Amino acid sequence: MKKIEAILIILAFGVSLLSCKKNDDDTNLPSLSGFSINTATPFVREGTTQVFRLDLSGLTTSDRSTPGPLGVAWHITGSARDTVTLDVKTSNPPFSVTLDKAGNYTVTCFLFSVDEKYYGTSVTTSFSVINPETALEGLDGDEIITIDGHPYFALHAGGLTWMGQNLYGTLVGRDYKDCEVVSDIFGRYYTWEEARSVCPDGWRLPTAQEFDTALGSVAGDLMANARFQGIEMWPYWPQVKITNAFKFNAIPTGYMDLTTESLMYGYQDYACWWTADELEDVDMGVFRYLYKDQPVIMKGKGSKTSLALNVRCVKEISED
Repeated sequence: MKKIEAILIILAFGVSLLSCKKNDDDTNLPSLSGFSINTATPFVREGTTQVFRLDLSGLTTSDRSTPGPLGVAWHITGSARDTVTLDVKTSNPPFSVTLDKAGNYTVTCFLFSVDEKYYGTSVTTSFSVINPETALEGLDGDEIITIDGHPYFALHAGGLTWMGQNLYGTLVGRDYKDCEVVSDIFGRYYTWEEARSVCPDGWRLPTAQEFDTALGSVAGDLMANARFQGIEMWPYWPQVKITNAFKFNAIPTGYMDLTTESLMYGYQDYACWWTADELEDVDMGVFRYLYKDQPVIMKGKGSKTSLALNVRCVKEISED
């Protein structure tokens, strides 16, 4: 009996060794890395085609060996993984997708070893498909005016008519991350030098004093409790009471720093507008801004040529 038990123990130990050896072999496979796909355009209009391409120019393996045939599969949110090639040396077709339904999507590219001698890996990129007429909810206004063919909410304060949305539709300025589809939602971004002459005929930049006198100092009175693609634009902070009392419809569209490659900063943090004032001795323009967790309207100054902000134009109220 003891002899049989001893044999069973030896057999079990042998199976355990084989199992460990198999697991070790599995966990010691070299890995693939260093491939990429082009970054998606952050916002696209419904029905727009996005094209993604696999770039293997930086491909490396953890053991510095040359891999055999590599397969590629693509996946997009809401669809099945689809293998498009089993050997990228002979075929590396792009992946195209056209979406007619607004929403947030993620594209994933899987790279795997056809002969299973390497661990596979993946990269992703995300984007939003939008309908610009319905993407933003929560703005408010008693009056809509048309300026150069573009509709805007309008408000009256301090003896002036104000645009109740950021200026857009101009030939100068920049779109948010080069996405024209959100231009009439976020407005365009202008340097101070551009802003001082960009307002349509009959309109102009407000002075800092006009901004302060007409709109007060309470940040929440300017903030709109708006939702973009169903997501609250201003994050909740208990010290900031969002009322949009002036129906100014401020949303946190951030700002652009034209001296950096990233360009866009402060989305969902800041809302910023140029005034007509300048500090000539230091070559800076004066602006007003809101920050997500500050209950008061803030005062700032920045480069006239390398800082790009949103613009609100004003005009004198007609007596007619």
